[in-house]
Amino acid sequence: MELSASRPADHKARLEQLKCTKSRLGRQLSGARKVGDDLQDLLAEFQAVTSEIKALQKRLKQQLNQTSTHEKWVPPNLTVSSAVLDQLVKSPVNVQLCTGGDVKAAEAYVACHPASSLWHRPVITSFIAETYRHPAQILIALSADKRVVGIVSLVQLKSRLFGNFMVSVPYFNYGGLLADHPTVADALIEAANRWREQESAAHLELRHVQNLGLGLPQRGNKVSFWLGLPDTTQQLWNSFKPKLRAQIRRGEREHAEFVLGGSEHLHDFYRVFSENMRDLGTPVYGRAFFRKLLQRLPEQTWLVVVRVGQKAVGCAFLAGYRNRLEIPWASTLRSVSHTSINMFMYWKILEFAVSRGYRVFDFGRCSEHAGTYHFKKQWGAQPIPLHWDYVLAPRAVLPALNPENPKYHLLIAIWKKLPVWAANTLGPPIVRMLP
Repeated sequence: MELSASRPADHKARLEQLKCTKSRLGRQLSGARKVGDDLQDLLAEFQAVTSEIKALQKRLKQQLNQTSTHEKWVPPNLTVSSAVLDQLVKSPVNVQLCTGGDVKAAEAYVACHPASSLWHRPVITSFIAETYRHPAQILIALSADKRVVGIVSLVQLKSRLFGNFMVSVPYFNYGGLLADHPTVADALIEAANRWREQESAAHLELRHVQNLGLGLPQRGNKVSFWLGLPDTTQQLWNSFKPKLRAQIRRGEREHAEFVLGGSEHLHDFYRVFSENMRDLGTPVYGRAFFRKLLQRLPEQTWLVVVRVGQKAVGCAFLAGYRNRLEIPWASTLRSVSHTSINMFMYWKILEFAVSRGYRVFDFGRCSEHAGTYHFKKQWGAQPIPLHWDYVLAPRAVLPALNPENPKYHLLIAIWKKLPVWAANTLGPPIVRMLP
């Protein structure tokens, strides 16, 4: 949707401009009368401005009446489907490795499960294993009639710096198991734990959204933000608070160029993304990580680049699956933070989501009450608490591989001082070992 002059806020801005013009003309008329100048042209201009003011005031009143008589769209309250269903499963259940012949059935199972995400797909686990050479297993549960009734994908990360552990799945916001019944979930966890024991891994992290009641140690300090989407961008725009709309318009005044596509934008995307990650003190993924992910999911992933004066200043990575569009990575340069370019970029992305028929926009995960938490909430998005379950080795404790851990504060401070080229060289080998 283009931001047109049909909005009440735009009429109000025009009205204020006209009032200033009317005051200026009034002063000019007063001065002209004193010296006896010809008033005809000034009077005509004054009357034209006065007429336009009256017309705008009338239109604003009509729009106010329409707004009060028509119910405004508000984002719906979203519910999260459970990863563990309560469907009838023929016993006994057999858990086995997903081999080449099983992949098609496993993909079909994920596609039909109501709680699945893009990152549950076997293709994603294969992508991680091939890109970073991590050991990985995809376990599927088969019922007595040979139907797939559950799945869990596991990736092992092992390094001297961060230790030996497993994640389902690393790098992305969602993962964990999908199962048709609690007994299937138990069987999958038991099989996953056997592999953890064989590899002497300290823990297994299962990235669930809902609290599945698995009886495992759990973390709940992360949230995602989901925004239900309407049929039209006009409905979405009208649902925003005036302050949010003003911030978007502030970004539009930069006359930024918004482009959306694929690998052809990778250079600009990575330049902005890597500089921002350095500023945050966070090791960055290699350029190849994004290129290969785009290649694996050509119909479900997009790169966004925002340019001002031919210079890339904002970027985002989008991933769509079923009815939800997710933004797992987004950045803008600190040098343009005062211009609200990020607000402009997110609005254009939301326009894209609505135009493609997505019903939910996923702003991605963050820590509770962090700055990004409030940024996402202001769009009207709903916080979705995440519940990450852990299978721990004896005497192991919950992991703390995150920037909030005090032991990493000095390293983060040093990283922020690195030149971007150095951070981009050192970062990929490090970040591949972080979940």
